[in-house]
Amino acid sequence: MLSAIVVVGPEIREGAKSGFMSEEARAQASLSPARVQRATPLVCVEVLGRSVLDRMIEDLQRAGVDMISVIGNVPFAPACDGSGSRLKIEMCSAEEAWRRATQQLMSNRESGVEGSLVVRLGAYVDLNLENALQFHREHGQVVTRAFEPEKEEPLDMWITDPSRLTDGGDILTILGVVEPARYVAQGYANRLDDPRDLRRLVVDGFTSRCNLRPQVSEIRPGVWMDEGAQVDRSARIVAPAYIGRGVRIAEECLITRCTNIESNCEVDYGTVVEDSSILSNTYLGFGLDISHSIVDGNHLLNLERGVTMEIADPCVIRQNTNPRQDQDCQLSVASDFGGAQVAPGKEN
Repeated sequence: MLSAIVVVGPEIREGAKSGFMSEEARAQASLSPARVQRATPLVCVEVLGRSVLDRMIEDLQRAGVDMISVIGNVPFAPACDGSGSRLKIEMCSAEEAWRRATQQLMSNRESGVEGSLVVRLGAYVDLNLENALQFHREHGQVVTRAFEPEKEEPLDMWITDPSRLTDGGDILTILGVVEPARYVAQGYANRLDDPRDLRRLVVDGFTSRCNLRPQVSEIRPGVWMDEGAQVDRSARIVAPAYIGRGVRIAEECLITRCTNIESNCEVDYGTVVEDSSILSNTYLGFGLDISHSIVDGNHLLNLERGVTMEIADPCVIRQNTNPRQDQDCQLSVASDFGGAQVAPGKEN
């Protein structure tokens, strides 16, 4: 029997040589309670129709994982239903998440679980889980840790045999007792440290630099449209572009250059959206020109100029008036990422 423990929210930062941080350093590196309460983790934000968390759960199912525990700052239930696996969601604070993860790992040991995957989900990685599990079995180490390709920096992903672990404090201390086998992931990795990386992930998905794709049909080459989307005949959608579930695009709009419009957004008359990500439940008003930006409700982050704005006028941009009930948490780009700088993505 295989299990997975996926911790969402609390960050850990460590050097490749030092192995694991001290408790004090780990606490300083963690997300503050205030930020956790008001911000959605980037791995829970819709990207081309589904969050990184949803995709991770699906990958775990495909790899034959029997029990999946998702613990931490999960602002709403994942869209993935966990079919074929026992899926348990535990929403809790950052401070509580690692304690519950430790309890789950020890419970796995007592239950005779053959192998456990432990993930601090803060990055998107094209990881072949079946290959990683096979690597772990072949090397016979108590713990295997995944490393980023090329840079070979450690990722927050471990595979372990719970029956061979010893008691000893928190889950990271337990996993760090022995020198792990090093599994170098052969694929794309994006650490999603800030919204610039989220935007880069979208562009890399459109341009086939990673395996992330919209999981809907293309209405024409390079243009994906999800269920319930409505696009006026006079609007132009230039590939590559993604139009999400329930999106409405009004007359004379132009959506172009690696733009993704996520679920339940509305783009009003004559607005141009270029090289941008419009996050779920966002309204864009009449005659706007949005470029090189991420827009979330009434927050706009321009990635080319490093400017953030909170728009007070609801006629310009705002949280959509009919948001999905399970997605009422905002990314808060204006307050958290005011100094962002990034070069615009190249058009494919």
